Amino acid sequence: MKIPISELKEGTILSQEVTGPNGQLLLKKGMPLTDKHIKAFKMWGITEFETEEESDAPLLNFEPRILAEADTTLQKHFYGSDLSNPVLSKIYSFCLNRFAQKLTQKGSLP
Repeated sequence: MKIPISELKEGTILSQEVTGPNGQLLLKKGMPLTDKHIKAFKMWGITEFETEEESDAPLLNFEPRILAEADTTLQKHFYGSDLSNPVLSKIYSFCLNRFAQKLTQKGSLP
């Protein structure tokens, strides 16, 4: 489903990679958005996005710092994996959600 940038909110999961005008990767497919991402997209003039249907991937409602910590840790485990593969993308999103939940419950972040 396509939505304009004005309707994006933190936690939305995009179903396609976001690249800048020069082809630079700005956000990987399957990653939850943060306010920082949305501001960067506006600066690059990106106005429309393809999102996953809600039934395909639940919105992740975690603090951006929790998601960043979970993503940093998972990147080490998924190093070299092709996250544009739909199956791997779903697995990554699932793992990100679970790990962020564990970090939230643990309260390990200040």
